[in-house]
Amino acid sequence: MGFLQRNSFPLVAAGLLAVASISYSVTVNAQESSLTEQERRIAELEERKAELEAEQENRGRVVVDDMSGTDTARLEADEEFIGRMLDTALTWESHTEYESARAAMTTVYEIPEDSTFMTEFLPEAPMNVDSEGTEYALIDLLGLDSQVSGFRSELLSVQGTEYAYLVLVDVRSTSDDGRAGALGTATVLLTTDGDGGVSDVEGYAATSRVRSSGPE
Repeated sequence: MGFLQRNSFPLVAAGLLAVASISYSVTVNAQESSLTEQERRIAELEERKAELEAEQENRGRVVVDDMSGTDTARLEADEEFIGRMLDTALTWESHTEYESARAAMTTVYEIPEDSTFMTEFLPEAPMNVDSEGTEYALIDLLGLDSQVSGFRSELLSVQGTEYAYLVLVDVRSTSDDGRAGALGTATVLLTTDGDGGVSDVEGYAATSRVRSSGPE
């Protein structure tokens, strides 16, 4: 219940008492004036309250930073960065999108093509080859897709401007016909630098849990 609601009864009561001693028009004017002044004061108090809360929150952030040796603004920025990176790597619906994701990881995030992350966690997409040597992308043949449904990160260590994180990523994969799908949790070890980039990353795919397979 707000301040104005809590004090509405005293304001009304004061108006009724005034009606008993002076004219109605004067009472109404006085009541409106009193209410206007009250509302102005309430607005001032609420503004000051917001300022005090902001100051208190800022002091709390400083205390946390001093105690943990971390920068909460940096942690928040890293959380957003990790989310964008995971979406880039693990959200795709076709062979072309998968290859685009791999390219983005090496160009945008500057992860070496020959790194363990790229060769084992996000390897080149498998291809099927027919008797005539024609290649078919397995992702498209099976109608597979992948989507990040959420992630949880935990700060492991801080060394200078480098923050190392353990990230658990929930990944959902389904077939185009919706009859086959799996849920899995991948593990990513990731280190961010002071320039808003990644300095090291490793990925480990967990065994997926099959939701359904084949016709129902």
